[in-house]
Amino acid sequence: MKKVISLVVAFAMLFAVCVPAFAVEQEISKDTVPQEGKVEVKTNIDAATDSYTYTIKIPADVQIDWNDTAEKEVNYTVTSQLLLGDQLTVAVAADNAGAMKAVGTDKTLTFALQNGEAATFHEVNDEASPVTKPTVQIASFAGVPIAEYVGTMTFTVTYIPATD
Repeated sequence: MKKVISLVVAFAMLFAVCVPAFAVEQEISKDTVPQEGKVEVKTNIDAATDSYTYTIKIPADVQIDWNDTAEKEVNYTVTSQLLLGDQLTVAVAADNAGAMKAVGTDKTLTFALQNGEAATFHEVNDEASPVTKPTVQIASFAGVPIAEYVGTMTFTVTYIPATD
């Protein structure tokens, strides 16, 4: 019973704190023409509790079939809710100049990355993709043994606060 009473008292105190936010500091009297008052409704931002959020979904890997020299999209998405005027940039770079190593050997095959330049995303995004998607391509498979080759790319996300 004591727990129930303490919860009721806690909720009553919580609602009591909210009441002053709706207080009107205007007086309307018979001399006021027209008979109305205006109140601003605004949001209050607390930097400690109203932090921005963003999520960048990048692929786990990019599969390229042997002898497939077509470009493959490296699709990533951005979901964000940032402060007004803030933005994110996402850049993609090929590690080791695109060199891929055959698993367990020193044999290499190279991929080329296109459109990895930083893409800009503004305040609010819901699984947005860059306007120009990055692509990878292996130009030639000639002269290398058939094997599983592995290389990596690095995604760099930069948060840019608004300038005053």
